Amino acid sequence: MALGNGRAEADTGLASYYGTGWEGSLTASGEVFDPYGLTAAHKTLPFGTRLTVTYEGRSVQVTVNDRGPYTGGRELDLSKGAAQAIGLTAAGVDWVSYTVTGRGGYRATHSSGYGADNSAGHTRGYRDHSYTPDRSDQGVGSHYVVRPGDTMSGIAAQLGTSVHYLASANGIANPDVIAVGQKLYY
Repeated sequence: MALGNGRAEADTGLASYYGTGWEGSLTASGEVFDPYGLTAAHKTLPFGTRLTVTYEGRSVQVTVNDRGPYTGGRELDLSKGAAQAIGLTAAGVDWVSYTVTGRGGYRATHSSGYGADNSAGHTRGYRDHSYTPDRSDQGVGSHYVVRPGDTMSGIAAQLGTSVHYLASANGIANPDVIAVGQKLYY
């Protein structure tokens, strides 16, 4: 998906989504599946690969953390949250374009954190703001999950860092475009 000159090339493929029926199950990467997170399954892309997926003019950034889909000639299986962000849930299955926007490569042993019960008794969703992941691909130790009303500048101020650092660390080209449920590593 990268051209010889280093520029990303968009792919077009059939995409579907999977949701609450798989909530709490372990993905192939070892993460607990969160149907409202921004993740995707792909047959071959390395775990942690970040994709920008576009459908009918709407885009969402997702992270590959699972394998599949294995049916109907599909190339991507999006989490329900990602499919909702781009309006794919109405169609269920349709053609999307997607571009690799960042490389991950975390180990397939990641299973703690987002989606696990916290001390307040909440599970999965934007209420669980951060955790310390076991990520071998990042020099950082935590992430923040974007909530309704958040801005990059507000998140950066809360975390004691800069918008530039957050955008760079997360492969975000336009810091004015973030989505509820998106994980921002810092």
